[in-house]
Amino acid sequence: MRGKSTKKLLTLLLGLFLVLGVYNCASLPAQNGDSDQSTQKKQEEEAVLNRCKFYLSNGRQYMIQQSWENAVRNFKQIIEKGYAEEFADPLFKDLARSYMKLGMPDSAAYYIDEGLSYKGTDKHLLQLAGYYKERAGDYEGALDAYQKYNALYLDDVEYLKKQANLLDDLGRYEDELEVWEYIIEIEPNDNDAINAIIDVLGEMGRDPKEFYQKAWENNPQSASRALKYINALLNDNQCSEAIRVARESLQFNPTNITLVKKLAQAYEYNNQLEKSLEALEDYARKNPRDISMQIDVALKNLEFENYQKAYDIISNAVKVAPQNKEVYSVRGKILENLAESVTFENDKVGVNDRIVYHMAYEDYQKSRELGNFNAQFRVKYLYDNDLTIAKPKERFLIGEENKVNGNTYQALGEEYSWLDRTVTVE
Repeated sequence: MRGKSTKKLLTLLLGLFLVLGVYNCASLPAQNGDSDQSTQKKQEEEAVLNRCKFYLSNGRQYMIQQSWENAVRNFKQIIEKGYAEEFADPLFKDLARSYMKLGMPDSAAYYIDEGLSYKGTDKHLLQLAGYYKERAGDYEGALDAYQKYNALYLDDVEYLKKQANLLDDLGRYEDELEVWEYIIEIEPNDNDAINAIIDVLGEMGRDPKEFYQKAWENNPQSASRALKYINALLNDNQCSEAIRVARESLQFNPTNITLVKKLAQAYEYNNQLEKSLEALEDYARKNPRDISMQIDVALKNLEFENYQKAYDIISNAVKVAPQNKEVYSVRGKILENLAESVTFENDKVGVNDRIVYHMAYEDYQKSRELGNFNAQFRVKYLYDNDLTIAKPKERFLIGEENKVNGNTYQALGEEYSWLDRTVTVE
């Protein structure tokens, strides 16, 4: 019995090994087959992808040739083959442009929307959505596109204006006013926005000046409300009242540069030019690190032909911001204008004038070195017209009294007596 049991067990084990062996042998070709199929599928997908790249390239070539129907046909092949998402940018932009060239703005707008279904926050697609919908006469759709765009890109004044203008076309004045007022908060001196607000309030039957006066009087500490009221006053040529409001508002907002500039503008409109300059100078004195204002004040003094004051202001700005390309350019302009005025007065270019022109030449060169490529034109002008002492031949004219030492020179004469600067040439 025991021998029969052992024999039976061995027989069962042998059968099991045979079954497993057969299974393993059978499964190997199956696994290899799956691998082959996967490789083949990848190759097929790659072939389709490459084909789509060809369609995109081909379509763009047709666009260059202005063969718009052929361009559309190629671009649509990419969508049909299921690769729209991979080529969303620039596929849908190119499709829309091609349809627009075919005079089909509806189709252009449709495909921009398709592109947005893949890239919902794409800046250019959102811009195009509004543009094409407007061309297609879908003003509500265009407005929706601009609103989505402006919600994402809050400070793009150009597209805020598009939204406001579209609201105006649709007669939605309350909403339009809100957009224009937001633009004013970003760009307080934007004349388009200022004039539009006045027009909109007129459409709404409101007096803009009275409207903003009440708003400001309810909160005189608000610089934003003051600025809107000042704009309305200036638009109505009430300069004295604008000056009063600006001065009062500056008591609460002494560092608000926009208010300072509005006060200066109000003085200027009121023909109080010296007061206008004083308002800017006062702010510049208190804020020496505001280089933009230092430049504005220096240039304003130049307009008044206050050469020494303009030069001193911009020279201090050079000390504060020695790597600022604009301050050197402005100082060069002041020196050039100074030398021009003396030259004009004497009806000739003297040795001292050439030395001052050379100072301007050096400042323009420095500005150019710091990246202001426009300064190169002034460098070339001064050099080519022999107004400097950059060329050796011009230095033979210089007297000993101008020499400080070696090749270092100073400008003499009453007009230049305040200039404590010298030039050194090789």
